[in-house]
Amino acid sequence: MASKVTVFDHNLHPLDELNVAVTPRSWVLNDYGRAEFTISTADPKCTLRNLQFGNMVFIQHIQTKNEDNVLNGRLPDWVGMILPIRKWDLGMVHVTAYSAELILAFRAMPWRTIKGTPKTMFTKILQFAAESAPNIIIQPGALDDVTDNFSDDLRVNGYDHIKKLIGKCGMDWDVTGELDSKGNLQLFGNLYSSKGTYTGQTFTNTNSQLESPSLTEQGAPANVVIGHTQAQTQRDRLEWRAVHQDALDDYGPLELNTTFMGIRDLAGLKTSSQEHANKSGRPTRILRRTALDLGDTFSFLNTGNTWDLFDTTVGFLDGGGFGIQTKVKIKSMDYNDLSNKCPLNIEVIDG
Repeated sequence: MASKVTVFDHNLHPLDELNVAVTPRSWVLNDYGRAEFTISTADPKCTLRNLQFGNMVFIQHIQTKNEDNVLNGRLPDWVGMILPIRKWDLGMVHVTAYSAELILAFRAMPWRTIKGTPKTMFTKILQFAAESAPNIIIQPGALDDVTDNFSDDLRVNGYDHIKKLIGKCGMDWDVTGELDSKGNLQLFGNLYSSKGTYTGQTFTNTNSQLESPSLTEQGAPANVVIGHTQAQTQRDRLEWRAVHQDALDDYGPLELNTTFMGIRDLAGLKTSSQEHANKSGRPTRILRRTALDLGDTFSFLNTGNTWDLFDTTVGFLDGGGFGIQTKVKIKSMDYNDLSNKCPLNIEVIDG
C-alpha cells in the first residue's frame, strides 16, 4: 500500500481510514484533478457514511525504501471531494473524487462587482464562498500579489471567477489541505505569483521514462494581441497593442483581437494584453515523461515545479540538427498506487 486514505464528512470531521489503492490520482496546475479507488462491498468500511457524495478524501503518499532501507521521495498530499461518477460491479464499488479546487464550482457568487489587486479579489471570492456554504471553508493561505488592479462582475461561481482572474493577471492558484491537531481537515486557497520552485533537478533516462509522443507543439500562435477593455460604447473602449517581439521576428505578425471582460482601466488592459501575448506568442511545447520512484525524485514533483531537461531526439536546434536543452515546468501529474509511477505533462518554458 503506497498511500494513506482518510475520509471526512462534509463538515471536515474525520470518519475513517480506508484500505484502498488509489488508481490514479492527478494534480493539474490551475485546474482540478481527479482520484479513483475501488472498495470491496465485503469491506466493513464500505458504507454510505464513508462514501457519501460531498465527503472529503485526504490522501498521503507513503514513501518506499530502497535496497539500503533508506526512504525514497514523497509526493504532495492530495485532497478532494467525493462526487459522481460512482460505479457498481459485483462485489465492488468504484469511487471518484475531484480535487478541492472544484468545490468552488459549487459556491454561487452574489451579483456584485469586485475590484482591486488579484489578492484582494481572490480573498473576496473565498469570503463569498464561505458565506454561501460555511460547512467547508477554504481559508486564505499563501497569498502573493501584484500592483495592478482588476475588476470582475460576479455572476456564476467562485471557480469560474478565479479562473478568469488567473487568466487576466497571469498568476497561479490551488487549494491545499492539512490536518490540524485534532485530526480535522483544514483547506487553504493559495494564490501565487508563479507556483512552484526551481528544483535544480534534471530529467534523465534513470529517473524517468520517455513516453510517446515525446514532444507536442500545439496551439496557433498569436504574437500581436490587440486588447480592448469592456465598455458600453465604442467611445468608452480603450485599446492596447501588446507584442511578443521574438515570436514576431521569427514568424511575422500573427494578430489577435480580444476584449478582456471585467477590465475597464488602461493599467489592467496593458497587463492582461501583454500576458496574453507572452503566453500565446509561440506554440506550447509539451513533453511527456514518466517519473520513477528513485531516490528523492518524487519529493521534487509538484505542479509548477521547474526541472532541467536535455534530449537529443526531439526539437530543432538553432544551428541545425535535433535536440532540446531547456527548463520545463510540470503542468500536470498522475500517480497510481499499483504501478508506483508518476506520468507527467511538462511544458518548455526556456530554450
